[in-house]
Amino acid sequence: MCDIVNKMIRGELIDPVTRLPNEKFLEEFVKNSSDGLRTLEVSVTLENLDKTYKNIAISKIASVIKHSVRIPMDMVVRTGEYDFVVIMGNADDSAMKIVADRLRTNLSYLSMGFGGKTVKVKPTVRIGR
Repeated sequence: MCDIVNKMIRGELIDPVTRLPNEKFLEEFVKNSSDGLRTLEVSVTLENLDKTYKNIAISKIASVIKHSVRIPMDMVVRTGEYDFVVIMGNADDSAMKIVADRLRTNLSYLSMGFGGKTVKVKPTVRIGR
């Protein structure tokens, strides 16, 4: 785990847009973690997004996701351009469903305006392992 901390400090495992841990972090974490962790996979589609504003939109989405999980028991990781994983510790099926529903709701209500256009977020949340 010490190697992960050192890489985090150097910024190797941090997404530069969202300041969340990145996919490399997830790989290292899973490799070194216990089996008691469960995940939610979050994907978003953005309607009417001008690519000029993509990083701002992704940053806002990451913020909504971070504030929708069980702080400090869950960790949000950015795994792709429009993809995130929520690592949930000590979560039963009920907790997984509650957080998944909260993520869907909160992201569905997120509406952003850029360049005179309203950008609508369409989330997909899947319960992983």
